[in-house]
Amino acid sequence: MKCLFTTLLMISALLFTQPTTMLAQTSTEEAAVRTCLENYMSGDGNRLEKAFHPSATMKYIDYQSGEFKDVPIAEFIARVKSNTTKTDRKIEIISLNIEGNAAQAKIRIETAQVIMNDYMNLLKVNGEWKIVSKIFSRQNK
Repeated sequence: MKCLFTTLLMISALLFTQPTTMLAQTSTEEAAVRTCLENYMSGDGNRLEKAFHPSATMKYIDYQSGEFKDVPIAEFIARVKSNTTKTDRKIEIISLNIEGNAAQAKIRIETAQVIMNDYMNLLKVNGEWKIVSKIFSRQNK
């Protein structure tokens, strides 16, 4: 009986401590992904560059012409760095999903003129979260 009680006690300890460990790992990973996304959301060219993997892509449908666009991320980063005019905007993470070394986030950006929804795919590369692809939609107000 004593042996059964000890076994049950050990199983209970494992059941109750493992979720805490998993939650801690999950919140650590979520914090790391959010840090990457905050670098992107900062609007600062150097921080934005840090958020992207060098081989990342950006794809979208041009709102004026309706054409599919496939832009190397270096071109997008250069545009952000050269933009000296900062506009007032509201930006927030709408959703975030993390599974292992992959994550997906939806970011909403709203200015006086437009609403944009960015969809980011991230991977944990060499221990660091990086955006590897971005697609977005744009709506004029």
